[in-house]
Amino acid sequence: MRFHGGDREAKIDFSSNTNPLGPPKELQDTLSICTDISILRSYPDYQYKDLRKLIAEFYDCSPDNVVPTNGSAEAINLIILAAKPKRLVVVEPSYGEYEELAKVLNIDYIDIYYRKREPSFYIDFNDLKEACKDEETLIVITNPNNPSGSYTPINVLFDELGSCRAKVLVDEAYAELCTCCHVEVAKNMPRNFAIVRSLTKWLSIPGLRIGFAYLLDEKLLKRVDMLRQPWNVNSIAECIAVNLLKQRSTLLDFICSSRRYIEIERNRVSKALERLRFKVFESTTNFLLVDLGFDGDKVVSDLRKRGIAVRSCKTFKRLGSNYIRIALRSIDEDNELIKALGQVVYNEVGF
Repeated sequence: MRFHGGDREAKIDFSSNTNPLGPPKELQDTLSICTDISILRSYPDYQYKDLRKLIAEFYDCSPDNVVPTNGSAEAINLIILAAKPKRLVVVEPSYGEYEELAKVLNIDYIDIYYRKREPSFYIDFNDLKEACKDEETLIVITNPNNPSGSYTPINVLFDELGSCRAKVLVDEAYAELCTCCHVEVAKNMPRNFAIVRSLTKWLSIPGLRIGFAYLLDEKLLKRVDMLRQPWNVNSIAECIAVNLLKQRSTLLDFICSSRRYIEIERNRVSKALERLRFKVFESTTNFLLVDLGFDGDKVVSDLRKRGIAVRSCKTFKRLGSNYIRIALRSIDEDNELIKALGQVVYNEVGF
């Protein structure tokens, strides 16, 4: 069974990793344009010329290397389908859909694990040496990592893996919310790399699926574009993305404001959780990985009874039910979580 963050019934949902500032205010004007009946009655441009152009302008890259997708999840699926690897090597813990897709496609799935150097996670590239030599392997790295929030500088990935015979997929779904990432896609990306981005996370619009793949390998790019369904990005999502991305300067300011808030609030919440005697891992983005130090199933359940949803990490490899992931929200909501967590844990273990 698939298991993701997001709980529509919770009063306050800390399990969904979207921008804590919510959507930019410009979205409201865009919505009134893009939900007009004339938009709904029209197919989107199946080639997405305007959308490709505006994504490219916003992220400072060539539109010829951009494939618009129905969220970053579709981009990931399309790249794996197009690459047709015999082996999928994923640096874990990570997004769970990779393994599910490997099972469906009968691809060998190989785990490579982040190393812990507390208070953070890091990649030991020696662990990827064998995979690197194999042209029928696709290496997958989420960066920033979900669920830990750790980040490997993109140029380090390029230096370590750019000469591999294997292809490398970097899932940058949280890059815009990462306090040490570039917004632009890297111009010096090696040809064996593919990068996936999500607009859903930083625009805080998970109900509208929009993302893209960025590739330099012409053969792989063509296959990805051919494999996507016609009109894979619906008219409303296309319209909203086009109208928002035209406002590049305003949106870049919004990203900067989001990052400033995330950095300050992340530090504050981390310290508050540490005062509750939890181990909080160093994060670069809008969520925190927390080791409770004991089985957290009852804690997650008791918080849920209070209308508060956090993400249990028991489905993430090498973690378990003693870990939870917490997305940052408003100061008042974060305070409510800290208070509730303290009360629940006191009742559960007495400290």
